[in-house]
Amino acid sequence: MLTPDTGPRLGVNFREVRAARLRPGRLFRCGDVTAWTPSEAAFLREQHGIRTLIDLRTPREIAKYGAPQALLDAGVRWVRSPLTGYSSEPVDVPRPSSADVVRYYHGMLVDAADDCWPNLFANLAAASPEPFMICCHCGKDRTGLTVAAILDLLGSPVEDIARDYGASAPDLVVQVDRFRDKWVRRGHTRDDYLSRMRVTDETMRTWLLEVTERHGGGPVRFLRQRGSAPEQLRLLREELLTP
Repeated sequence: MLTPDTGPRLGVNFREVRAARLRPGRLFRCGDVTAWTPSEAAFLREQHGIRTLIDLRTPREIAKYGAPQALLDAGVRWVRSPLTGYSSEPVDVPRPSSADVVRYYHGMLVDAADDCWPNLFANLAAASPEPFMICCHCGKDRTGLTVAAILDLLGSPVEDIARDYGASAPDLVVQVDRFRDKWVRRGHTRDDYLSRMRVTDETMRTWLLEVTERHGGGPVRFLRQRGSAPEQLRLLREELLTP
């Protein structure tokens, strides 16, 4: 069984993505990139060789929470590739159900601004010859869908994709207080926000099944229809596929 990284805790929700058909040591994910300390960022660069951070946060989030300064100081390239344009309505309730989250993810895929996904996959392809990391605010929703689409491109099993998604829960539950401003702003409670952090494999498994049913194939089939360049998808696949 493929398991998430079990090394020392770094940052927030940080880990190497591990799945069948994915080249080891190339793809990483995390949340709250402003939480890295200088020593952690240096370790990340030296130990894992990460050269590029693909940041899915919006300009408004970056203005509010800041740049990944410790990573920049460690020499990591910062590539901003925001996912925007979709509604958060399905998950605006205090404790969204798995079905609510699945609806939210469908909107993120289909209703994102026209250039978001093609630009993102162009940036991923450009970064892929070296180890790189993907982030959003918590590192579970936008990051989770992006990683799922990459693994779908590689032909990784659904169970591996779902397991990687569900692996966000343990660290996010432990570090939930880092996100206090988000539940306070919404008028929710800490327990409400904890329920959001307890993501499960089943949510991703359900979403992938419904994407296939709705679009006649997995996320990458839809992204090809949406305008992702075939040569960039091919480069990404060639760089990340296990030799």
